[in-house]
Amino acid sequence: MLESATTGAAPVAGSAGATDEDSASRPSSPGPFSAFEWMIARRYLAATRSGRGVSLISIIAFVGIALAVATLIIVMAVMQGFRDKLIEQLLGINGHAFVQSVEPIKDYAALTERLLATPGVASATPLISAPVYATTSVGEAGIFVRAMRPEDVRAINYVAGVDRETGRSHVVDGSFDTFGEGEKGGVDIAIGSRTAYSLGLRAGDPVTLISGRGAETAFGSTLRRKTYRVGAIFEVGNSEYDGFVAFMPLEQGRRFFGFGDAVQQVEVRVDDPEAIQKFAPKLAEAAPGLDIVTWQQQNRSYFSALQTERGVMRIILFLIVGVAALNIITGLVMLVKDKTADIAVLRTMGATQGSIMRVFFLSGSMIGVLGTLAGVALGATFVWNIDAIETGLSWLLRTDLFPADIYYFSAVPADMRGDEVARIVGWSLFMSFVTTVYPAWRAARLDPVEALRYE
Repeated sequence: MLESATTGAAPVAGSAGATDEDSASRPSSPGPFSAFEWMIARRYLAATRSGRGVSLISIIAFVGIALAVATLIIVMAVMQGFRDKLIEQLLGINGHAFVQSVEPIKDYAALTERLLATPGVASATPLISAPVYATTSVGEAGIFVRAMRPEDVRAINYVAGVDRETGRSHVVDGSFDTFGEGEKGGVDIAIGSRTAYSLGLRAGDPVTLISGRGAETAFGSTLRRKTYRVGAIFEVGNSEYDGFVAFMPLEQGRRFFGFGDAVQQVEVRVDDPEAIQKFAPKLAEAAPGLDIVTWQQQNRSYFSALQTERGVMRIILFLIVGVAALNIITGLVMLVKDKTADIAVLRTMGATQGSIMRVFFLSGSMIGVLGTLAGVALGATFVWNIDAIETGLSWLLRTDLFPADIYYFSAVPADMRGDEVARIVGWSLFMSFVTTVYPAWRAARLDPVEALRYE
């Protein structure tokens, strides 16, 4: 009887009963995170007659983590999409750097050649940009006219090309076929779709431009007025450009704005616009005595505000994920209380403290992992169908949820990046694992004698 009662004890080296055959025949204890521990952890998450409340809390924790992760993915994707679309349209319409001076640049042809000879420079475009007042019989509006060579305007995809995503032409009325043709550059100009709508213009209609850069008199500058013909109406998809930008042939622009044979600035495009600061010293060498202004300097405050907003939003949403993960603690604490007798039985059957701790750690971790995966799937599905969802909600609520005149874009931009998703998933899993440690540790320290005393 004594021998049978002590068969579960480990044999002591050198004792008469401890033979190699006995050691080989005795079953070894399962290792960490064994199938037995996984089985117990899964069973503890299922609803039982005495633990329905525990299961409900586990479901709430799962849903909370999934919604928090999905929200974080959606918000960061939309913010990244906004930034990328803004930069894409900004650099699609404007250059990457501007060589300019207080005085008009007369030798711009030689300057352009020197800039083009600089390594990394893709193009150099003479340019005049000035505000004008456009009037028609329907209304009036203040716009910015960019006077450029006709071939340079046609090379701007956002103005005269085709949208890469939808395949739709950016020219919504008229064409650029006659742009720049005629005496002194002709009288055709191109305007944005919103400007055309506000002024009641279509291709072929006349529009009068008024500039303050007229002849100098003793009483100051006079107004310069001339009527042009709308040759093309373009739509960038950004209300700022569609409502405030127009294009004019460079030769006509020099005459209208009184620059003679000079230009206002030279617009430069480089191979890598994100690294424009590295090109600035090279551009300064090619243009001695002139100022170099990069696109990052022109829009520093705007994009700095976007970056700050994005960082603060990430922190706030990370905290929301952390709060959702804290629900795991509540569920596990109640699960430990509900399974007190089960823990005691497992301990008396030989389960170690480490095994009990791993069982409850796995129970909480499964909630976090499954909730995170569900959140990623939900967030990705939302981002991939965000335009359809926005259209459906706008129709259902009978209101425009994404007005282009406020948000600059005709559609909701979203860009879900792998590194951002990985950062979100890592944070969610980290919080899920951390919140399971304390309840699992409390379960492992449970005394089986005290647990079974009142059973």
